[in-house]
Amino acid sequence: MGGRIEKKYEVLEDILAGVVMPRDLPLALLEDITDHFSDKRIIGEGGFAMVYKGVLGNKNVAVKKISVNKDTVSEKLFHREVASLMKIEKHQNLVRFLGFCSNKARAVEEQTGSEEPIYFQIMDILLCFEYISNGSLDKHITDELRGLTWDTRFDIIRGIFEGMRYLHEDKSIIHMDLKPANILLDDHMIPKITDFGQSRFAENTHTKEIFITRKYGAPEYLKDGRTSKKADIYSLGVVIRELVTGSEDSRDTAHVRVL
Repeated sequence: MGGRIEKKYEVLEDILAGVVMPRDLPLALLEDITDHFSDKRIIGEGGFAMVYKGVLGNKNVAVKKISVNKDTVSEKLFHREVASLMKIEKHQNLVRFLGFCSNKARAVEEQTGSEEPIYFQIMDILLCFEYISNGSLDKHITDELRGLTWDTRFDIIRGIFEGMRYLHEDKSIIHMDLKPANILLDDHMIPKITDFGQSRFAENTHTKEIFITRKYGAPEYLKDGRTSKKADIYSLGVVIRELVTGSEDSRDTAHVRVL
């Protein structure tokens, strides 16, 4: 096993170097580089996902573990979204996608107060990305007296615009959940958009139930879940307002269900 993992290390290093394209990665490799998804390696978390720091020699990657009810996601949906991620070319304002893994479903026990517990199936979707060291934009939004200079704020806004223009015009991809927590900053304060389209992994194919972030959702999105490029632009406007004003009132991370 150790030899196979070491060989896959080389493949992941080649992906990082741009020698080979993103691809299916073995679960054993992702477990190994995250110390078996140790709590000490957690660098982020969301409504249905945990992000772990993966150590690959002297390089780092980010491994996102998305746990979804097996009844709410199909293999077709998963592979469709992975295909969207894989067609994204290297862009300085998007987080690079490195690979994926679909772990088999496992039974999870849920206590309901009755004598007999209920068991349901959970499937783990694992996505590997480049590691961005400077955290997410929401950690940097403060007023102009304590936070970023106006030049830096302008450059961040311009970078987000460029990333969204590429997604919309070049790849016809709608983000669906654009917010400061989904915009990472590198050591040079260059913004890199992440999580584009990944909320669709948790879409319920029967009820069309999805999770969105209330403060950044366009009215038509909040009302009935209709997605469009215009809805992304609405979210972008809220992000710009927060960057300009540093307002904490609008930074509400609560999620709302749309049925």
